[in-house]
Amino acid sequence: MTLQRKLGFFTVLAVVMGDMIGSGIFFTPGELAAVATSEWQVYFFWTLCGLITLCGALTLAELSTLLPRAGVAYHALNEAYGPFAGFMQAWIMVLVSGPGAIAGIAILFGELANQVFGSGSAGMQLAWAVAAIAIFGLINLRGAEYGGGTQVLLTGIKIAGLGALVVGGLFLADPATSPPAAGATSPDDGGWPGLLRFVGLGVSIVLFTYDGWIDASNVAGEVREPSRNFPRAMGFGVIGITAIYLVVNYAYLRVVPLDAMRAKPTLVAPTVAEAAFGSTGALLLNALMWISIFGALGGLILTLPRLYYAAASEYLPLAAGTAMAPFFNGLAFLSSRAAVPAGAILFACGISIAALFFFGSFQRIVTFFVVPFQFMNILMVASVFRLRPRLSGPGSWRMPLYPALPLAFIGVMFLFLVAAIAFNPLDSMAGVALTLAGVPVYRALARRRKAAR
Repeated sequence: MTLQRKLGFFTVLAVVMGDMIGSGIFFTPGELAAVATSEWQVYFFWTLCGLITLCGALTLAELSTLLPRAGVAYHALNEAYGPFAGFMQAWIMVLVSGPGAIAGIAILFGELANQVFGSGSAGMQLAWAVAAIAIFGLINLRGAEYGGGTQVLLTGIKIAGLGALVVGGLFLADPATSPPAAGATSPDDGGWPGLLRFVGLGVSIVLFTYDGWIDASNVAGEVREPSRNFPRAMGFGVIGITAIYLVVNYAYLRVVPLDAMRAKPTLVAPTVAEAAFGSTGALLLNALMWISIFGALGGLILTLPRLYYAAASEYLPLAAGTAMAPFFNGLAFLSSRAAVPAGAILFACGISIAALFFFGSFQRIVTFFVVPFQFMNILMVASVFRLRPRLSGPGSWRMPLYPALPLAFIGVMFLFLVAAIAFNPLDSMAGVALTLAGVPVYRALARRRKAAR
């Protein structure tokens, strides 16, 4: 029994775009107003971050065509740098960033659910978060076509909702009549160091809103014609999201100028919604944000278990006869009826719920896993330099502008990683420590591999 190729182009496109559209587009514009001094800078940062993401996405698209299996990032690291790198990437995703990402989005979903249904209880927030994880777990246990179909539906609703917000902001709301924005730090302050700091601050605020594109590669083993569908879905998905974000920001700025955004950064989207649709606008916006986060959560629960399954299947023979055997057996269990990694789906949901109760806040979760996660992303993108000469053949899809695209992504993400450590050292180092706990586990498995030869 193996995974079956049931997912087409539109499903992969929906996973790419659905995982990227979460809550960021509703809150990030207000945060960016504290940095940007004029409207062109807003468009500059959103475009720049879209291009950075496109560099990584097209690199991952090529890797997905070279290694069209479940958990492409794991296989790329394994093939490029050896089994230790692949194991550590899987370890991070299984115990650090994977559960953290699911739990973080689920917490935001629970918070918005409280607002939609008028409950301010922390207990209810966690209950909503747990329920959302459980719902998507059950959907994905039924089959890849059910999980993929749900993503197509939710992504369509999200894009339609954002489209309605844009139409309302452009044609139904009155334009703002405010003087030019002032009060933020000028990019010219401090010469080149000041300019670099200015760009770094803007990128660090906006880039997180583009997260999620990597997750689609985990379903590569279930995609029809991966060498054709993956590059198209990744490229069109990131370009489409960038265009949507730019248009949404244009609609925001038409109604709420930068100085007003800076004064009330969390009320930008609600102000536009109310100006366009009256008193019901805020309720409709809350529902849209709720669905957006719900869809992003579903994308993670669809994709991450495939990575768990891929890694566990490879290490299962080495774990046989040890105390780790039940764990690897569970993650590698494939449902005979639905042909999905049922054990990995149940484990992902269970450990994410545990992370919900352990961390309790979105910000703590993000700072906990961002350093190991981004470090492995840098290595994953860099693996194309080793794998392209070895695995690419006649007719293989190749990204344009190689090697400029992967080098640009690596350079920007390295600076982002340094900034994360500098500004959040305690939680960042906690995530690194849990990551390093995988080293003795790998060494134990490596000894068994050596003894078996």
